[in-house]
Amino acid sequence: MTGFAAATSDVPDDGQPAADAITRASMLGNQRTPASEPADLALAAEVANPTQQFTSLTLTPDKTTISPNDQVTFTVHAAAAMTGAPVANEQVNIVVVTGSRWSTTATLRTDDAGEARISARLLSTTTVTAVFDGGTMLRPSVAGAATVVVRAPAASGTAEAGRGGAGSVTALPGSTIGAKAVYLASLQKGKPYVYGAAGPYAFDCSGFAQYIYKQLGRYLPRTAQQQFYATIRVPQSAKQPGDLIFFGTPDNITHMGIYAGNGYMWAAPRTGDYVKYQQIYTSDYYVGRVL
Repeated sequence: MTGFAAATSDVPDDGQPAADAITRASMLGNQRTPASEPADLALAAEVANPTQQFTSLTLTPDKTTISPNDQVTFTVHAAAAMTGAPVANEQVNIVVVTGSRWSTTATLRTDDAGEARISARLLSTTTVTAVFDGGTMLRPSVAGAATVVVRAPAASGTAEAGRGGAGSVTALPGSTIGAKAVYLASLQKGKPYVYGAAGPYAFDCSGFAQYIYKQLGRYLPRTAQQQFYATIRVPQSAKQPGDLIFFGTPDNITHMGIYAGNGYMWAAPRTGDYVKYQQIYTSDYYVGRVL
């Protein structure tokens, strides 16, 4: 975060500024110092005796690892950095962090103890921070990021690999990037379905999956049928968040989505519709895992 310096002057009627009338606001506060005073001395004085109050902010989850759709509560604590006194009755933004992108999800107000709380149910591993924008006499501050890991359900049993050749059985590997895929998929909510589109502003069903996994360094071919062939077959009972849900038959895949957990998926359904979080609407589907 950067500050700025502002200069003001009082000019008497004769049009000539008085020598001691020009003042300067340093980057660390509003204390006025004569323009003739060396900048480094003004800065040192400001740090030693600031006129604005520095603040500190922390964000603490009550759990750091949960199962999909479990509830976690985040507690924000705002305090004066130099005295530890609570910063009460001030607004704090709760922000979800995805790479370099920050998205504000809620605005809270601190209580008399300088604290505020928010609870959420998470479907995928999520990184959150808190931001205090400051005020007339309070400096802004940002909390250290807190990450809550959402465990994918444990895989069990075995599954046929590839297209499921006769008798071809292999140990079923777990998904290592599925939770990230679900979270990235959720960020596309509301974007329109357009046949043949593969993002970032519109998607069809397979273009949606291709786009999401591309952000995670995984290449998926373009069509749903090709993606069905390119992923590892997984039993329905062993599906994990991030797995691909395929509808149709093995040789005629007609639609697909990204499994989000608890019987739901993210998908770009059809023309006139948009990316949405929806229930898996039939028991007749196949599961493919991206490794």
